[in-house]
Amino acid sequence: MIKSIIMAMVFYTVALCQPWLNQSPSAGTDAPPPMEMPFDSSQIIADRGVKSPIPVLMDFWATWCGPCRMLGPIIEDLKKKYAGKVSFEKINVDIHRNLSAYFRVSAIPAVFIVANKTVVNYLQGLQPKEVYEQALQNVLHPPKTKPSEDIDNKQPEKGADKKTKEPQPAPAPAITQ
Repeated sequence: MIKSIIMAMVFYTVALCQPWLNQSPSAGTDAPPPMEMPFDSSQIIADRGVKSPIPVLMDFWATWCGPCRMLGPIIEDLKKKYAGKVSFEKINVDIHRNLSAYFRVSAIPAVFIVANKTVVNYLQGLQPKEVYEQALQNVLHPPKTKPSEDIDNKQPEKGADKKTKEPQPAPAPAITQ
């Protein structure tokens, strides 16, 4: 009984005070303006990653993460080295929860390399600098692959006809006098 009375009092107090919380202070008072909802810039960061004409390295980190802080200087060195070739985004998982959830970040540090609207590489945990450089090099200069050969347009290789035809007898030795 007492518990329900206390809950009712809390409910009515919150309900009655709600309109006053949203009102701006009267002119001439030094009261701070009403608090606004924090702005979530996750969508802006995601748009920059997706719409970028150059590859984007997205570093998911947190202030409390020791390996993330160790990765920071490595990312800064890469940022200087690949300026203009690769865009870099540092994403705090505590602030940008929606973006972290979208990328399904379950452990940090987590580095995603996005190119042409596609995640082309994912590096989890703290890695040596060379691993990140190699991943960026693979995106900037992909290894050359042979184009797929179309069976209908394929020219027969030399000696390929020997595989399908019957073996030819050896030529007779030349007769000399």
